[in-house]
Amino acid sequence: MSQKSNKSFMILSALGILFVVDAHAWSPLGLMTNFFPYNSFFMPMFCFISGYFFKPEKLESFFTFILHKVKNLLFPFFIWNIFYGILVTLLKNIGIISYGEPINFYTIFIQPFLDCNMFQFNFPAWFVPALFLVIVIYSVMRKIFIRFWNEIVMFIIFALFGTACVYFSRIGYNTIPYLLPFLKAGFLIQFYQLGRLFYTYLEKFYHKLPTLLVLVLPIVINTIFIYKTNNQIYFNDIATMAGFLTQFDFLPLLTSITGICFWLKISELLVPILGNNKIINFVSNNTWTVMMHHILFFNIYNMLLAISVKLSILHIPFDFSSFQATAWYRFEPVAACRVLYVLFGICGPLVAKYCTEKIAIKIINRRRE
Repeated sequence: MSQKSNKSFMILSALGILFVVDAHAWSPLGLMTNFFPYNSFFMPMFCFISGYFFKPEKLESFFTFILHKVKNLLFPFFIWNIFYGILVTLLKNIGIISYGEPINFYTIFIQPFLDCNMFQFNFPAWFVPALFLVIVIYSVMRKIFIRFWNEIVMFIIFALFGTACVYFSRIGYNTIPYLLPFLKAGFLIQFYQLGRLFYTYLEKFYHKLPTLLVLVLPIVINTIFIYKTNNQIYFNDIATMAGFLTQFDFLPLLTSITGICFWLKISELLVPILGNNKIINFVSNNTWTVMMHHILFFNIYNMLLAISVKLSILHIPFDFSSFQATAWYRFEPVAACRVLYVLFGICGPLVAKYCTEKIAIKIINRRRE
């Protein structure tokens, strides 16, 4: 297992995927969510991280770079999308679930760029085709305007464009299918450029700022935003560019910056403790896996509960009709039950990935022998 050289971003990635799973488990952990609601920054944070590690020199071999992204982002996504299409079809046919759309060209290759809700289990992976589109658009623009490219100026341009995308989404343009992917990319691309801007210019100044200031100032700013907007600083569904609750169209950019700023500093403070931790590094290297599969493992937990109830092992008010109707059913007679979803959502995909890697290594070694 490779060790990431940038320990702060390693920890930030691990925290980010924890936030995703916790949010989808209805936030039993709720880490600092009174000040930094997950949906006010965490998906932009993943774009920020990707932009931070972008290398402009790779665009010298433009088509090789794009093909590499297809191989590492789109191709695995489509393979798993086909898997989930088959799985949902089988589960529907035997009567375990009632949701999911038919497998066809549209649901496999087109809908992932739209709402990505065709099979529900892999809905959170909408971010993968969206990120691919961001990278392609960004790379093309950078290639075209290479002679005039200025990191600061381009961030301002992308920020204005991202704000415009929020506005047009709020007034209903996100419901036009052929516009939705570009509204999504237009919103996220500003954070990709922010990562590049941070790497190029801002990081050295960020490290010079007093730690207390970097921690307290975002809290104060977000507290003001929360008060002024009546707690409407979050945006619920970037997958469909819906859920922007405030008329201040620039606010999602600002709350994303404050959230990223705060949690990046927390990540830096954790480096002496977790910087060489193999588990954290493994989580960081496999955020894609957790993003893709955690809803499946939520439902594996639901299935275990359902079987236990059917066998009279547990006597709990499990809602079978809700379980069959949606992959988003959570059994939660008390909030503490949600923590088990977080554990299944994080540990399930990672254990599966670890085991498959070990099996693959053994197979390869045997063939070499």
